[in-house]
Amino acid sequence: MTRKLVIILPRGEAIKNFVYSGITDALRKKYHMVFFSVIPNGEIETYLKEKCDEFYQLDEESNDTRYAAEVKQCIQIAHAKNLNSVTGNLKLLKDDVDSRKKSLSSTVRSIRKRIASLYVSDKKLKKLTSYYVRLQYKKDTVRYYEKLLRDIKPDIVFNASHIHNSYSLDLLYACKKLKLKTAAFLFSWDNLTSQGRIIPTYDFYFTWNKKIKQDLLKYYPFLNKEHVYVTGSPQFDFHFMEEFIYSKDQLYEFLQIPLDKKIILYSTGMAYYTPKEHIIVKELHERLKKIDTNLQLVVRIYAKDDNTEYYTLRDSDYSLKVPDHYWELNHLTPTMKDIKLFTSLVKYASIGINVASTVSLDLAIHNVPVLNIAFNPPNIDVYPNDYKKIYDFDHYKPIVTSGAVSLVHDLNDFEEQVRTYISNPQKDEIARKKLMHDFFGEELYKDKKSVFLDVFSTIFKQ
Repeated sequence: MTRKLVIILPRGEAIKNFVYSGITDALRKKYHMVFFSVIPNGEIETYLKEKCDEFYQLDEESNDTRYAAEVKQCIQIAHAKNLNSVTGNLKLLKDDVDSRKKSLSSTVRSIRKRIASLYVSDKKLKKLTSYYVRLQYKKDTVRYYEKLLRDIKPDIVFNASHIHNSYSLDLLYACKKLKLKTAAFLFSWDNLTSQGRIIPTYDFYFTWNKKIKQDLLKYYPFLNKEHVYVTGSPQFDFHFMEEFIYSKDQLYEFLQIPLDKKIILYSTGMAYYTPKEHIIVKELHERLKKIDTNLQLVVRIYAKDDNTEYYTLRDSDYSLKVPDHYWELNHLTPTMKDIKLFTSLVKYASIGINVASTVSLDLAIHNVPVLNIAFNPPNIDVYPNDYKKIYDFDHYKPIVTSGAVSLVHDLNDFEEQVRTYISNPQKDEIARKKLMHDFFGEELYKDKKSVFLDVFSTIFKQ
């Protein structure tokens, strides 16, 4: 009898990582494939249905009762205190600042923090989280999924993005209620220290690298270390897939720039941490024009934020290239066209610039020099944010100390560093290559189809 594998695709980036990459195709050859997925649009719906044996739509966000919502708030505060991470502490501070804007909110926040202080230990946090999950069992949507899962009888339920789960929570609660075997892919390297507690917990976990595995076991000491697998992340595989990379001629024609131009790629960040970043982009663009007219700033915008300011910059200065993003914004779904544009920009860039972004890793894969902006937008108060302090974030600090990226402390420093790396792109090459080895290990170059086939085969035997 063919085993049944349920794959949960709770957001577009999970579709990209596991379906566009061909991983689910490989798994389907061995297992009966069941998708529970969001539907970004009709075209993607048709595509997904062709990629599985059974398809069910995730179309309703999980809504808590007022009481359950308060319990969850206390869990997340207690978890942040338990972590005591730089990122978690900043989130606590930002929430404190926001609550002060209204006296009632400030009072409620104070009460939540007092209650949370009683549950900071690992043991009490685990107990409170289990209590919260049990509160969900009587919800109508949980009962609906419970009945559906009884009919499907899956052998394993795999959540392809543990953090993007607002549409899949009730399905996961039903899995917990039925005591089904569950697994989850830890979506990003910063999620453990920046995105709150993992709710609900899973039986098996897939991580990017050994460091993330160690962190997971540190923050959730009750987990079985034998059930945490290092698989690498499929999102980096696209850099090695020719069908997802333009030729240089094609890219330059798309950007409408001469072939002798050198691309300086600026990747914007999340406004939650990097407010008013467009002001920095404008300043850097002006500096680059003074350094060398042969340098072409191309701005890769962060699709999840409001990018109006960048479009305004583009409209006011046609020498600045700000390509549209080609995401389907419904469920934040990258399209294959967008993936191809991104991988091509990274490959052909002469220098990459960002604020503590995952794109630094993408750039290092191609041995592209990386500049990290470590100063605030000139004459702008961004408190409680601080661009420089971002480099103390737990997940990113090792990247800085590796020497594979270079911090830029002001505009003059930027100008000096650009001149240095343009004249000597091999500078820090050894550090970049060492970072790739230390961070990814052998997983970077492994075929993820084979990796996930092997891991699921192992899990099915347990």
